[in-house]
Amino acid sequence: MLDCSYSSSGSSEKRRRPLGIALAINYLLAEFAREYNAFWTVPVSDPLLVTPKGQTNLADPLLSALAIQPDLIVIISDGWDNDPPAATAELLRIYRSKLDPQGKVSIIHLNPVFNADNYSLKYLSPLIPTVGIREAEDLPIVLEFAKFAEGKGTLVELERYLGDRIQQLLIKIK
Repeated sequence: MLDCSYSSSGSSEKRRRPLGIALAINYLLAEFAREYNAFWTVPVSDPLLVTPKGQTNLADPLLSALAIQPDLIVIISDGWDNDPPAATAELLRIYRSKLDPQGKVSIIHLNPVFNADNYSLKYLSPLIPTVGIREAEDLPIVLEFAKFAEGKGTLVELERYLGDRIQQLLIKIK
């Protein structure tokens, strides 16, 4: 799910950065996922021509994504769900409590917008993890962290993953 609402315009310092990250992640997922379906907040015929417009309606694309029963739903959004307000949080509450209480479908919110005052993130719902993403190429790392934030990984797996990442970084430095 990709947010192309007006709020993806970004700031005067980072024009269209949230939209650019969503677009880049769209192409990364399309290339590397076994199966991929893009659900934009506004219908998009050609992603390269996407422009920010309208209010943020995440509930409709979330319903479309849930209808195909995927293993994973990645939501790229700044977290401002306002058409109608908090509809996505309520949809997630009902979905998690009534239709998928075991959490078979992983749902992860990636937020490319950090609060300037304290670097916090606006989340959509306490029922799904929200992880910040600054660069689209960080997607594999962010998805790995989101797995642990969702409670689907063990501490041993996290420590192993972090150890592997450290080794990769040390190799690059040398």
